[in-house]
Amino acid sequence: MLLGLGLPAWGGRDIEQEVSGLFVGHVVTLRNFYGGNNLLYGSVGQLLSRAEPGYYSRDGMVEIYSVKLSTEDVMIMRGKRVCLLLDPEKGELNNVWTGDQVEIRVQLGPKPLDLAAAISVLQRVFFTAQDDLALFVPPYWRNCLQQKLFRSDEHSPWECTVPDKRQVTDFTGKKISWDIPPPDNSPHNGMQMYRLKHRVAYLMEEGMVPPQLLSAPDPLFQWIQRRAKLLEMTIILSLDVGADGKPSDITVVSPVGMGMDDQAAEMVAKWHFRPGKCKDQPCAVHARVVFEITPLH
Repeated sequence: MLLGLGLPAWGGRDIEQEVSGLFVGHVVTLRNFYGGNNLLYGSVGQLLSRAEPGYYSRDGMVEIYSVKLSTEDVMIMRGKRVCLLLDPEKGELNNVWTGDQVEIRVQLGPKPLDLAAAISVLQRVFFTAQDDLALFVPPYWRNCLQQKLFRSDEHSPWECTVPDKRQVTDFTGKKISWDIPPPDNSPHNGMQMYRLKHRVAYLMEEGMVPPQLLSAPDPLFQWIQRRAKLLEMTIILSLDVGADGKPSDITVVSPVGMGMDDQAAEMVAKWHFRPGKCKDQPCAVHARVVFEITPLH
């Protein structure tokens, strides 16, 4: 839910009661997707406590279950953090509880205080229906904001709808070269409860020599591992491997949610390739990375 802008005409009623009616039982989205269990905001919506911006699919959403107005005109909102998780049967990204609680305190400013003034401050803390969320999420997530996915048949992975087909190259029926990934030699803590494999597919053209992975550390999904048992799932990213061997234009094609797609995209951005060649010259090549996650227990 994005906070609506409509206000009751009878805004002089008890502010706490009316704000409760607007928020309690609803999922709202925090600006900047701040993580943490305690967030304090000033009267112009600025964050006063220490918190790091998080991921939209993991940290952005809170289901509010109580609202209290203190005698110091601080709105105290308590809620459960929810994240997006793919339903593999329906192809939908649904809200699920992460198990984390959060208290959000918002200073409402000097008196006289009324409902319109309170809502004005809260609209600086939470996204509203007038905000275009696509402007605030990372570019790689924009195609997945509709949260409804599609697939060509029951054996294919779910994919996000792409408004502009030029944004993500279609690999269906095309000539593809698969890369054998190098071993992941990045340091791990030995506590993983899942097995992660990745493969890279390059879209080939006549006379092209495909790129080659030189360094490909895998993401560590520690956040979700501490909260839920990982199921079998697949993340697919689209990208271009440039003539300089660097990844660019990374886009989530098949998401699972819970911030895992973000972690995968951030890690792939750090990969290094030997560039592909077209007519013996380095050239950009379209590619897809497939992460396959399998639980160990």
